[in-house]
Amino acid sequence: MQTASFRYVVLITILLAGAGIGAVFGESQGSGTPRWPDAESLYTVDAWSTGPQAVQHNNTSSGNHTDLVTRLFRSPAGTSAIFTIITNQAPKLYGAGAEVPFLGSGYIIAPPSKDVAAIEGNGVSALVAQRGTEQWLVMYAYGERRGLLGNGPLPWTLALLDGIGGRQSDYYKLYLTARTDQLDGSAGRNLAELARVLFLRVAAWYAA
Repeated sequence: MQTASFRYVVLITILLAGAGIGAVFGESQGSGTPRWPDAESLYTVDAWSTGPQAVQHNNTSSGNHTDLVTRLFRSPAGTSAIFTIITNQAPKLYGAGAEVPFLGSGYIIAPPSKDVAAIEGNGVSALVAQRGTEQWLVMYAYGERRGLLGNGPLPWTLALLDGIGGRQSDYYKLYLTARTDQLDGSAGRNLAELARVLFLRVAAWYAA
């Protein structure tokens, strides 16, 4: 189980890192130093244990800085989930949709189950990525210092106004990803609840 979980971490990290780096290529100016919450208490969630934080720093030739931060969560039932923060101080980070890293690797995207969909909202969304016998639940959110605003006209407009006004912000994407084809029916809802707790805590940290 530990070996399989390690492979999952490597796979998801590669996919999301590719999306994160690709989203900021082409930015003409440096975007400051990425920030993220690292207090262990923020990642302490009932019925889940978490491993150490892993950080990948990605710098482009144009001076952009994107950090990818991952943690592995486990439930007593043996469910494993990878929590990922991709953060940058340039709004172009929003460029790649949550489905992009999976579509580029041959996955088919489907809507989540009804119990997972019931937890969506307040900036938290979900999709299911399928390839062969694999099925992954992906909870995701887009945020900045004002909160989980999504990836639409409002956050892009606010980012444009920040740029005009010379105001710096933090832009980030959050993912909670778990392979679910071998899990029981309640696992999806438990994972969605975990995502909502973590996402809202991270958003509150950036807002503060």
